[in-house]
Amino acid sequence: MRLRIHVATANEELIALINEGYDVISAMRADYQQRKERGTYDDKKDLDEILTPGNVWLDKVLESLGRIFPTQLETNLFINPDTLFGTVGTEIVYAAGDFRYEQAIRNCRRWLSGLNKIRLQSLPEYTDLPLDTRLYVEDIDSFRKVRDVNPSTVMDVLENGYLDRSEDSIQTALERILNVPFHKKDWGGEINDLYTANVIINGKRHETAFLLKGNGIGNKTMQISDCGHNGDQILRLCTSPAKLFVVQFVGRISEAIVSDIDGKMRQVRSQGKDVWYCIIDGQDTARVLRAYGEL
Repeated sequence: MRLRIHVATANEELIALINEGYDVISAMRADYQQRKERGTYDDKKDLDEILTPGNVWLDKVLESLGRIFPTQLETNLFINPDTLFGTVGTEIVYAAGDFRYEQAIRNCRRWLSGLNKIRLQSLPEYTDLPLDTRLYVEDIDSFRKVRDVNPSTVMDVLENGYLDRSEDSIQTALERILNVPFHKKDWGGEINDLYTANVIINGKRHETAFLLKGNGIGNKTMQISDCGHNGDQILRLCTSPAKLFVVQFVGRISEAIVSDIDGKMRQVRSQGKDVWYCIIDGQDTARVLRAYGEL
């Protein structure tokens, strides 16, 4: 069976949840200790409030497991660890006195251990989700921080989807994000604007060729005619020795361009080669730049 999301993304998500779980335990312990030191701790009144962050974390884990795995097996394994004591379903429960609090913390640690076991043992048992012909910025590990940048959060820098930035500034920012050690100068006969093997997809490096366009074209929508003097820049881009081909513009990218590169990629894939393309318009350009402190 296949995972519902790519294995590298799933692994990253589970690691984040495990780290968050440890932070939650530390926060609950600190809250408990403060109440004890103040002499205000009331076992009957305070315990549910102290353990609320733990129950919120449990709900997040269950939601994540449901999105990652194709069946309920991993969810059931998580809910029912090998040694189940002091737990009912997915809520923290406890015995009597401060022992109730201590047992709840032990239950959280048991769940954390079980979640890491699922990450290490269950993920490798499934087939990875195949990459589609078109990738989105969120699918590229090298741009993973963009997953935390909602499109609505960049509306302040966009004018009807247009980001007023030059091509050179976009290229320089991408070179920093991707740790490209040199700046490629623009010239008319080039087959791409940026070429690097530093792009990570599903945990592996892939050669990537970029076609970059900034505010220099004078339009807020990029057409095929804007791609080189003869409109052949996409064709030249696709001759690059790459597996991922990225078309980026600071505004709207026309459907004709998307159809053009999609058709070229599908033709190459019909020959048994793994190639993908990614369209990064003005909104996604702003999201990438903001995610990496370039905006």
